[in-house]
Amino acid sequence: MRRDLFAPPRAWAKPDNSQAGGPIDRDTAPQEWWNAVYSDTSLVIQADDGAGDPASGMGMITSSLSAPGVVIEFLELLAPNRDDRVLDVGTASGWTAALLSWRVSQVGVTSIEVDGQVAAQASANLKTAGFAPHLIVGDGTEGCTERAPFERIHVTAGVSAIPLSWVEQTRPGGVIVMPWQPNSGLGHKLRLEVTSAGTAVGSFHGPAAYMMLRSQRHGSTWNPHHYEEAGSRPGRWCAGDQALDWYG
Repeated sequence: MRRDLFAPPRAWAKPDNSQAGGPIDRDTAPQEWWNAVYSDTSLVIQADDGAGDPASGMGMITSSLSAPGVVIEFLELLAPNRDDRVLDVGTASGWTAALLSWRVSQVGVTSIEVDGQVAAQASANLKTAGFAPHLIVGDGTEGCTERAPFERIHVTAGVSAIPLSWVEQTRPGGVIVMPWQPNSGLGHKLRLEVTSAGTAVGSFHGPAAYMMLRSQRHGSTWNPHHYEEAGSRPGRWCAGDQALDWYG
């Protein structure tokens, strides 16, 4: 799948490792741009909900073309079959929707994007690449009842509270994958399987860090009144476990 068809002319490239990121520009440095697009690098395509310059490295990242390595890991956990009905929450550039369309057939793919500007560009990218999945502009936490039930739900934004709608719109035996991030920062790849009882159970599969769903963004400060709301209980704590375990 050609990733360059989903990459913007200007972006901030952040390798999926310890290396520092930097701007890329297809017009002024085409080879550098091409190398970044075809490496394990995430590309920032929107900053500050559209108010910032995504190629500046400044502001809050609000949409990106995720690094291929983590995209493939989530798709492997999803394990979609041919002709599955798939809900893709967070269209972004449209690249994942294209990969899913290639795997299961575009007729079965529904992709939801909360930002209208991002969704419009994704639609154009998909058209250029020759795909036409069902695209929706809206709140992904609500799912899509008119296209349900789904065999698979694929979420590309950090989730702290799992919406019941996703479980309700997935067939028994169906799979939901997402970056589960109870707090801002590093979370976990979560794979859930929906049961016949209308619940979902699953397991974690390594670390993950995505931008949060817009409706679940965390505040960045701890206010004094929160102490009164917090509960407490006795327990044992091991500093070694805390240091060696993944956040979350």
